[in-house]
Amino acid sequence: MMVVRTTFLTSATREHESKPDILDVASLVQRALSGDSAAFESIILRYERRVVSLAMKLLGKGDDAQDAAQEVFLRTYKYLHRLNLEKSIEPWLMQMTVNVCRNIGRKRQRRLNTFLESEAADAPTASTSGDPYMDVVEEQERQMLRKALNGLPEKERIAITLRDIEGLSTAEVAEILNSSESTVRSQVSRARVHMKEAIDAMMEGKR
Repeated sequence: MMVVRTTFLTSATREHESKPDILDVASLVQRALSGDSAAFESIILRYERRVVSLAMKLLGKGDDAQDAAQEVFLRTYKYLHRLNLEKSIEPWLMQMTVNVCRNIGRKRQRRLNTFLESEAADAPTASTSGDPYMDVVEEQERQMLRKALNGLPEKERIAITLRDIEGLSTAEVAEILNSSESTVRSQVSRARVHMKEAIDAMMEGKR
C-alpha cells in the first residue's frame, strides 16, 4: 500500500494560484493508478493548500483541519480510479473535503454550528492599522461575523463558506454539494439575510 506523505499547511489563507492544467493532472492520475507514488505525491502537493484552507474554514482548528486533509488524501488514493480524467479534479476534492469535515464533526459529537470556531479568536491579533482603538473594533467585527456564521443552519453555512469565503462560483458550489444552482443561490441568499439579522441583533445589544 502506498504511504501518503504530506506536509500540511496550517494557514487558512487562500492562496491565489493558477489552477493546474487538466491534462497535466490527468497524466499524474494515470501514473498514480499504475503505482507511481511520486505522481500521487505530486497531486497532493498541488492541492493540499486548497484542501487544508477549506478544512480550516469548516472546522476552525488547525489539528482538525490536518486530520481532515489527511483523510481526504487517503480517500483520494482509494477512489482515484473513479475520477473522470476529462474534468478538473478540484471540485471532486472539495466535495470530499466537505463530506470529511461533516463526518469529523459528527464523530466527535460536535454540532455542525461549531464549524469555524477558531483558536485564533483567543489569540492576540497583530496590529494592522497602527491604531489600537481601530484594532479592537476590527477584532470585535471579526468575532461577530464568526458568531453569526456559526449560528447558521448547516447547509446555509457550507454554501456561503464555499461561495463567499472561498470565492467559488455558484455552479462550482452546486457541483460540490450535488445540488442545483437555484438551490445554492437560495441558501446563500438566506445565509446572508440571517447573518445580517444576527449581526444587527448583536450590535443592538451593545447599545
